Amino acid sequence: MSTALVGAAPPCAQPLPPDVTVRYTQGDASLTVRRGYCKACGLCVDACPRHILLMDEVDRICVTDISACIFCGICAGRCPDFVFVLDRGERSEPGEGG
Repeated sequence: MSTALVGAAPPCAQPLPPDVTVRYTQGDASLTVRRGYCKACGLCVDACPRHILLMDEVDRICVTDISACIFCGICAGRCPDFVFVLDRGERSEPGEGG
């Protein structure tokens, strides 16, 4: 399985292999999408409050506009197949409470 790193470019506009893992970034946050795990159930598409997820021509999930993503994690929570890995980039400094 290969990995691609994508910034703000809409990957649905370009064909992606069905089994590729894509890491989308926005600032310190990242959303990793393991397309090979996707079974096209559509739960994440229906749940996304920003409507940036859709199924591509090979029935695998893709992100249309990562700059619109609010990194809420609803996609990861709804997906029964662990397609999404969310990293909000939240790191506490040593000595901070928490």
